[in-house]
Amino acid sequence: MSLESALLRATAGIRVTSRQMEATSQNVANAGVEGYTRKAVRGEQSDAGVRSSTPQRDVDRSLRSEARGARGEAAAAALRAGVLGPLAELEGAPADGASIGGQIGSLRDRLTELRANPNDTAAQAEALGVAQNVATQLNDLSGAVTRARQSVQDGIRADVDTANSLLRNVAALDKQARGMRSAGLDDSGLMDRRDTAIGQLSELIGVTPAEGQRGELTLILQGGAVLPLDDTGSPLGIADTVVAPGSYYGAPAGTLPGLTLNGVPLSDVPRGGRIGAGLELRDETLPRMTAELDTLAATLAGRLRDQGLTLFTDSDGAAPPASDSDQSVGFAQRVMVNPAVKAAPALLRDGTADVPAFPPNPNGQAGYTKLLDRVLDFAFGNQREAGVPHTAIPGTGLGPGGKLASSFSPPRALLDYAAALTASHAKEAGDATAEETTTATLSTQINALVQRREGVDVDAEMASMVTLQNAYTANARVISAIQSMWDALMGMVR
Repeated sequence: MSLESALLRATAGIRVTSRQMEATSQNVANAGVEGYTRKAVRGEQSDAGVRSSTPQRDVDRSLRSEARGARGEAAAAALRAGVLGPLAELEGAPADGASIGGQIGSLRDRLTELRANPNDTAAQAEALGVAQNVATQLNDLSGAVTRARQSVQDGIRADVDTANSLLRNVAALDKQARGMRSAGLDDSGLMDRRDTAIGQLSELIGVTPAEGQRGELTLILQGGAVLPLDDTGSPLGIADTVVAPGSYYGAPAGTLPGLTLNGVPLSDVPRGGRIGAGLELRDETLPRMTAELDTLAATLAGRLRDQGLTLFTDSDGAAPPASDSDQSVGFAQRVMVNPAVKAAPALLRDGTADVPAFPPNPNGQAGYTKLLDRVLDFAFGNQREAGVPHTAIPGTGLGPGGKLASSFSPPRALLDYAAALTASHAKEAGDATAEETTTATLSTQINALVQRREGVDVDAEMASMVTLQNAYTANARVISAIQSMWDALMGMVR
């Protein structure tokens, strides 16, 4: 090997080692920074010795896919828990006397006490007060669910805006990275930032990134739709709207907006992330809860009326709707104590005149109990009349679109239905809370695996730094030795 060749190789070695030391220093400086991946500069053999590559990222795409999925599931679970938990607390526990089932049970108890002394005006007033509590609680619970749906709708709208902003950021970073790469420059930092933005996007909507042979990026939604990457666009959309108990999405005449891509409704509703969970809450979970409350309110009012006591009416004073009718939609939010009964509490004893099959107290007897007997035996029992069971409380065909099904098998008795409703909603909230904990833990664990696999091990980097310093020193000594040889050779020539 000639002195010139040795000098070229040693000089190339110093350049490569310098770049490797620079990459190692960057790794140490960014240890623990979210989204930063360890960079490595590799030496490649050439005729001149060794040449360095641009800094390379070492990423595990399979592990990253799991991390994105876990991140989206954790965000979705947190939203579900945050929405359902407060509603379950408002409803109370099934055995709690303050729950809706407990209030209806208290109404039965007050009517039982009134049965013992039907002319007692204080007992009449107390029963009427409990009836008012029942109506108010149904109004409050149904209103709370409707407000939760509105909050979820508004949250989806905000999340869509955030998703569009992240998509623009991803598109801009990917464009810059491709430009750097085509110029032979280091694009690794831009790729880190791009992948961090994709990870943030996965919290909002389930998305899978795919890279072509030339590094071109494609983002695919669950269901197969492709998200366009435009650094100035807003491909995802959803309209603002006001949510009412009768609002629903889809056929036959839904009024709630769906998620769109480039202005076209997505036929396959996205799952995963906050947007997917929000759509499920808005269109399935919360309207089902409303429908179950409507069914309870209509069943309670209807069964009392069947026995001759129209204790509850619609908000306009009209007779309560059938529990399986379109008019029952939103009834829990409208139900009220019959103004006629409020004006004359003795009707709790006598019955109301609007039920021809059961005429009220015919002779104005102070000790009249036949109406209360019918109410206690049949309205709160399993039969409409002796030997004739109640029509089953509907569990399917619920909601404004008629496509929802109850989350439990409806019992036949009124109080059993109220207890099952509360228990089902409490279980759903409890499951959501447990899922929030589980998915958050899993996401943290997978992120730790990603960091361990792709992140910076400071100890290993410092050990590598020592090795690189030794290599640098060795190459410097070679250059020094060559310099000495050149000096000696030139001295001999003189």
